[in-house]
This record gives sequence, C-alpha cells and structure tokens, in this order.
Amino acid sequence: MKVYLSVDIEGVACVTTLKQEPGDYERARKWMTAEANAAIEAAYESGATEVVVADSHGSMRNLLPDELHEDALLVQGSPRPLTMMEGLDGSFSAAFLIGYHSMSGTANGVMAHTYTGMVYALRLNGIPLGESGFNAAIAGHFGVPVALVSGDDTVDAEVGALLPWTERVVTKWAISAWSARNLTPKASQRRIREGAARALRRLPEMKPFTLEQPIRFEVELAPPYLSQIGADIPGVERIGGRTLACTGADMLEIVRIWRLILNAGQGRI
Repeated sequence: MKVYLSVDIEGVACVTTLKQEPGDYERARKWMTAEANAAIEAAYESGATEVVVADSHGSMRNLLPDELHEDALLVQGSPRPLTMMEGLDGSFSAAFLIGYHSMSGTANGVMAHTYTGMVYALRLNGIPLGESGFNAAIAGHFGVPVALVSGDDTVDAEVGALLPWTERVVTKWAISAWSARNLTPKASQRRIREGAARALRRLPEMKPFTLEQPIRFEVELAPPYLSQIGADIPGVERIGGRTLACTGADMLEIVRIWRLILNAGQGRI
C-alpha cells in the first residue's frame, strides 16, 4: 500500500498568520513537519510500504528534511506539473491533505484563499472548489481517493460537503481570517495520527472524486486585467470582466491550463 501526502501550512495548528514576529515562520515549518510526520507514522503503522510527501505551500520548500520521517520520500520545489499533487499516480491507495485551508471567500476561514490572493472563485463543471476539492479531482483522475484532510473547521465543513466519506481532523476553530482557537501542536499531531489510522482502516469506504469529462473550468480573478492577460492563452476565453473559462479533456489538461493562467498573472507554480 502506497500513501501520498500533500502538505500545506495554513491549516496547521497554531498557525494563524505567516507575518508574525521573527521566528514564527520557522516555528510554523516545524509544526508543519511534525503534523506530516504524524500522518506518515500512522501510514507505516497501518501497513504502508511507501509514503510520498509533497511540500505544497508557496515555494514548496517549507518542510524540514532533517526532521521529516526518514522513510518518507519528499517532493519539494517548484514549478512542477501537478503543482500541489506532484508525485501522485495510480499506484497509490490513498491521498492525505494535511494542513489545508478553505477556499477564497469563506467567512472567517483562517487565511482562506484559492492558490493565490488573485483568485475570487474557481469552478469545475460548475462546482465551486478550493484547493482541497481541486486536488481531490487530480487524485480522482488517477483513481485515488482523498482519505484524510486536516485543517481548520471551515475546511472541515468544505470537505465534508464535497467528500462526505473522507476522514477529517480539525486542528483549530476559525475566529477570523487571522485568528483561531487552536489545539496545541502535540494535541493536533496526536489527532492527525489517530485520524490517519482511521482513514486507512476505512479505506474500502473511500471514493475517488471524479468529474464528467470533458471538464469545464472557470476561474474568476479579482483584478480584471488578469483575465485580459489569461485570455491570450490558446483555448482560454474571457466570458466576463474577471472570468476565464476553458474546456479540457481531463484533469491533467485542466491543470496545465491553470498553471499557464497563474504564471501569466503572478509567476510560477
């Protein structure tokens, strides 16, 4: 059994902003790595033969390799073809999304956004999605279910509505975009370890998130000039002042187009 982890940072316990006092980001990296380790340990204890971990925040160079479980394989750096899900393929039995946050526009969601601050809304086949849903669709392309998601209570609700079978762990309860009632890091790590073990015991209940093909992709970009730039990409049309749309044969094609739009607007991913 192979298990895949995509690890973000905004949903990690006790991380409520990445612009705190000197040293806070380094502490956040340690907590991020420790939460990943909790899931890795549970995976190996549950019979995993291989665990691949993708650093999936920002520059994708946040996890501390020296502190990561020694038996895990680490995917880091960017750009990369599958962005936050790089390294995943059909040989995996389950995917875990650790330290995730809710989609752009979520009321009180801690650091809620969808990939960047320039994204107002994103939809696949008309379904509004955040990073958890979009990445679940990438996993679904390979027939891999998202078995576990951890993060604040707003992403818990988001995932519960979209993927009701998925095991979920709440690491903190949102108060505002920059405030939360948190578990302590050790308590959060314990709950993630327990949640990962439950997820793998329940694996027969899990389902890949798949979409009818071809897939219609729409994204609303907060600054309208970005939709003007994005419309220069072949196959992409501007259907509103800030909205771009395209149709892709499958999720791999959608991801390629989405990366081009992001690159045109702000840089690599």
